[in-house]
Amino acid sequence: MVTYTIKNYHPEMLESWLRCRALAYMRSSFQDEITAEKEHVSADNGISLVAVKDQQVIGIAEAIFLDHGEAKAESYGLPPNTVLTTLDTLAVHPDYQHVGIAKALLTHLKKQLESRGGVLLIYTLDDEAANRLYKTIGAKLCYKASIVHGHSPHNHVPQWTDFQVTKDGEVTVYDEHGDEVPYGQDMETYYVGKVRNFKQLTSVSEIVTEHVYTLAV
Repeated sequence: MVTYTIKNYHPEMLESWLRCRALAYMRSSFQDEITAEKEHVSADNGISLVAVKDQQVIGIAEAIFLDHGEAKAESYGLPPNTVLTTLDTLAVHPDYQHVGIAKALLTHLKKQLESRGGVLLIYTLDDEAANRLYKTIGAKLCYKASIVHGHSPHNHVPQWTDFQVTKDGEVTVYDEHGDEVPYGQDMETYYVGKVRNFKQLTSVSEIVTEHVYTLAV
């Protein structure tokens, strides 16, 4: 049994926090999020929790408060003006995974969010354990979309700027003019909200599925 304490993050924990995140993400789908910096989180803009053992951070759960300009509740099929928070980081040191630390951190996080209310948005990819965990704590799958490495036959592909979840759990993607597009460019990949639109891309080398959950708090 692993003995640890869950507490609020403090700046003197930074190096241990960064090390924990780096080791947790090293063999995951989130390798590109390993950096030498940590987003500033205060009581005004979010919640930052850590699991600590022997003065070392072995688990992280961090949530960021969103305003209407950053995310629209209606896009997720939620009532207008629903208060939104997003799970920015969830990571557990590989030496301490699969012993319930992530679930304990999420439970504490949800408890602290009760006074704010609303919905916690959770983004993850194809990791089975992560998806199982979110379902276990009561999160509901809102939608799936795909990040596709491929080629578009069109010379100009619009940047996608908005979306709307459909009743069947897919996503309608819109360009900057509010027009529906089959896919939008997302840096060097394409963001595809509906499976039927895959056929419009060629030379597809990889498809990564994004799973988005909502958790009432």
